[in-house]
Amino acid sequence: MIKAFALLSLLSAGAFAADPVDPVREASAMWRRAVIKQDEPALHRLLAADLIYSHSNGKTNQSKAEYIAAVMKGPSHYESFTDSDTTIRVYGKTAVLSGFVDVKTPGRESYRVRTLEVYVENKGVWQMTAHQSARVAP
Repeated sequence: MIKAFALLSLLSAGAFAADPVDPVREASAMWRRAVIKQDEPALHRLLAADLIYSHSNGKTNQSKAEYIAAVMKGPSHYESFTDSDTTIRVYGKTAVLSGFVDVKTPGRESYRVRTLEVYVENKGVWQMTAHQSARVAP
């Protein structure tokens, strides 16, 4: 009986050890770092093939190829992203992230956006498949 209880306890601890939102949170952070560093291989890995990207400036429905080309053009467009009030909900192999992000661009004041990101798990990797953000009035 004691052995069965010990085994059940061990298996239960392993099942609940990791929060299911952690890999999604990390994928979002890695995407932001890849944008700042203009890391094209990372962007290809972190973005789903069917990406739909809508910017806070109103530019909508960029594909994965269009988005990566824009990120890679010229010097980096971003210095930092600081997220806050982030909520992540995981629904099997799909996750929805929402929250605020303070965006800092070179030579300009930072601005705040409300963001909505949708991720899908593809062969064990969480990839962004949809992104939409809207500027928040100061």
